[in-house]
Amino acid sequence: MATIKYIGRTNDFRGKTLWEIVGNLKNFGVGRIVVRSMFERYPEPSFMKIVKVEALPDEEPTRKVRVTVEKTFRGQKSPNLVQIESVSYKADYRLLARHEEESYCKLVERQEKIFPREIDLPPLLKEFVVRETGKPAPKVPIKLKVGRESRYRVAEGNEKPTVDVTMTIGKPASPSLYANCEL
Repeated sequence: MATIKYIGRTNDFRGKTLWEIVGNLKNFGVGRIVVRSMFERYPEPSFMKIVKVEALPDEEPTRKVRVTVEKTFRGQKSPNLVQIESVSYKADYRLLARHEEESYCKLVERQEKIFPREIDLPPLLKEFVVRETGKPAPKVPIKLKVGRESRYRVAEGNEKPTVDVTMTIGKPASPSLYANCEL
């Protein structure tokens, strides 16, 4: 019996290309909701409502289409219309059925995560700093890189953080190795 050996890159795409989806719909799917499977890993809904469709010249073996959409990513609606062109050839899109649209597109308010202003140092670094400075419990301030989609920030003043950040090694695979260590 012959064995099959796959050569080349693999991908995690599940679905159809935008060309396949809009080409089979009345009015090219204007007003319909399309979901990119790659974004379904997030708990908040991510979807695109088709506003306008334009075909692009077929220069390569992959067919591309320019689709103007109202994009909602992780429950946050983009203020401007977005054009999808360069990723339209990826077989990673699926069309939502009309009866699923209302329940899937419900926007849920994401909770803001508040981090503490300072955290403990990692255990080994903590030992070095204690020996060098003599301070019993050295801490390092948190600096967060805040992007446009982020819903987290550092606590201000006496505000209580909602996220607990601890520096531990977690549950060891072999606890006997750490029997005489302080964790």
